[in-house]
Amino acid sequence: MGDGSRLRLIWIVPLAFGAFVLAPGAALAHERWFVPKEEQRPTDWGALVSLPVLLALVSGAACVAFLAWLQRRIGDPLWPRPPFFQRLEPAAPAILGVQTAIAIIFAASRLNLFVPNIELPHNAVGAGVAGLAVVAAFSFITGVLTRVGALLTAALFVAAFGFAEHPEEVVEQVIFVGIAFYLVAVGRGVVRYNHRAEEDRTDLTDRLFPFALPVLRICAGVSVLVLGFTEKLLNVELGVAFLHEYPRFNVAREVGIDWFTDHRFVYAIGIVEVTAGCALLAGFLPRLVILALWIPFNLGIAFLPPQELIGHLPILSTMYVLLVRGTVGVPPREVAPIAASDQRPAAAHAARGAMG
Repeated sequence: MGDGSRLRLIWIVPLAFGAFVLAPGAALAHERWFVPKEEQRPTDWGALVSLPVLLALVSGAACVAFLAWLQRRIGDPLWPRPPFFQRLEPAAPAILGVQTAIAIIFAASRLNLFVPNIELPHNAVGAGVAGLAVVAAFSFITGVLTRVGALLTAALFVAAFGFAEHPEEVVEQVIFVGIAFYLVAVGRGVVRYNHRAEEDRTDLTDRLFPFALPVLRICAGVSVLVLGFTEKLLNVELGVAFLHEYPRFNVAREVGIDWFTDHRFVYAIGIVEVTAGCALLAGFLPRLVILALWIPFNLGIAFLPPQELIGHLPILSTMYVLLVRGTVGVPPREVAPIAASDQRPAAAHAARGAMG
């Protein structure tokens, strides 16, 4: 596709994603983190057969279809491709590891596992599990035995089912499994090429390399998708309780649109989150998807307690990795890096066979 045709398509992007970015879902907060336990209602699985869920699925399917069409028209699965992305990529594993570690340590310091709503018992067992989480987190920060720490994190995710009040609360955090898999496959430090491998690389980690980014992206997509259902579409009262505590998050009502009630606002957020999850799962134009998500995932941070920012660090760092790398797997260690200006043909060819 020529540069002229590509430029003519640029106007489509703001039209297609304008509502997605500026929708009422501009505050994609975790309601369970801020609503007292006694005010939280269980997930209403019967609401799976409802109009809001249908609208969310239609919106997600439409978004995926549009992204697939746009990717075919542009001819570059890693569009947009500014040269500075290539400079940002080497730090991606370290950023992912350190920011995830901060969130894990913050939760463990409060006897929580991964997130505030998965509470550990206030006894020796809870303290022991929190200690293991801190050990795993420090391996991410230091880069020492990071792969062991990642495996420990995956084990703690499984253990979380024994501490969470509802199993879907653990499934919502499957992004930690994706992060663990990525760090096992890639390592915590800067990926080295030209036969300068990390000391702990093995044949197994080399075989996992092509799957690192797809697994990370899919787990992130599942987390966002499940949250759209369990905290919004299937638990609208939880969202309404959150809005009673933070009423200004209903932006539409604040500007005088009275018919946009709290219930409708929560449904709108749920539709946005399900659409975002579908877009991440599909893997078409992931950089464009991440850029569209950047505003919704950050707007609420300024208006909520610090745990909103700290708790979102894993998803924010995951978005960073997906933004600078896209869908094509991590380059094999025996391949020397090439100049940013030479990336497009090679990346486009590799993307056709990639699993992103």
